[in-house]
Amino acid sequence: LTIAGTMQHDGAPRSFIVRLPPGFSAEGEAPLVVALHPSFSSGASFQSSSGWDAVADLHGIVVVYPDGGIPVGTNGKFAWNSWEFTGEAPNDAGFLSALIAQLHLQYGTDPCRTYMTGFSNGAMMTNSFVALHADDVAAIAPVSGGWITAYTGDESVLQPSSPVPVWTWRGSNENFITGSGANAKPRNEQDQDQLDFWATQNVARLSTTIIEELTYGVPRTYVSSIFEGAAPVWFTEVQGTGHLHQPGAADLIWTRFFSQIEGRSGSCAACPTDIDGDGATDGPDLGLLLSAWGTCLLYTSPSPRD
Repeated sequence: LTIAGTMQHDGAPRSFIVRLPPGFSAEGEAPLVVALHPSFSSGASFQSSSGWDAVADLHGIVVVYPDGGIPVGTNGKFAWNSWEFTGEAPNDAGFLSALIAQLHLQYGTDPCRTYMTGFSNGAMMTNSFVALHADDVAAIAPVSGGWITAYTGDESVLQPSSPVPVWTWRGSNENFITGSGANAKPRNEQDQDQLDFWATQNVARLSTTIIEELTYGVPRTYVSSIFEGAAPVWFTEVQGTGHLHQPGAADLIWTRFFSQIEGRSGSCAACPTDIDGDGATDGPDLGLLLSAWGTCLLYTSPSPRD
């Protein structure tokens, strides 16, 4: 079941698509995956191309596909305001945090099993989001996204409140240059910067390297470096691919990573009434509760027929 939704944030309407799995019940505390589209795209487009719907239906996950806050091009395409930490409009990080809180209220999704992933600009937004709202998600998986050192050049603004489980993906042929002005650099260097940052942030050291042949469409070699520490850091390079949502990423991210991790802070801690995760139960929490007021959606798949 796919549901188109809108909400107001910072005085502007924001749009998103929710995918509910077969047999969904708001009383079931289903896991929630926030899936972020690349630039010049949309939530609807990423829904059709990412593979997350099939994974959600198979494993009973709720997936939300939001639209970024920056209109680009024509025909309903958007980008994310990534690497922006001051709250300047559009405040995409604030929108995503409010959206997660609303979905927990409306669909009964599990705050302790909430995750974020994204491709390209969506991967950049995923890293930006967790720097500000680490308590909102249990783990992240950025796929083929640029890194902050090629844009603002300053990693010091990335200060997650706690260690964050991270699985970063890239294609082995992603060596083109992206970024802003003098900070621009090849993507392989950006990916190394990203890996180094998260390994340092999570006090993680290389534990093992796994090389395996997997078939998603055609056989490919996947090389994964596994770092263990305060939180795991995984880094996978798919051999022979370029800048794309890497083959099998949705399936592997869920079955091997997200499904194995639960949150231990924020709304999973001792203050469930702190809906927006700011450390206090106050007016904004009440506003989120009232915005979701009404009949809870209970959807049950039809009984099988002979």
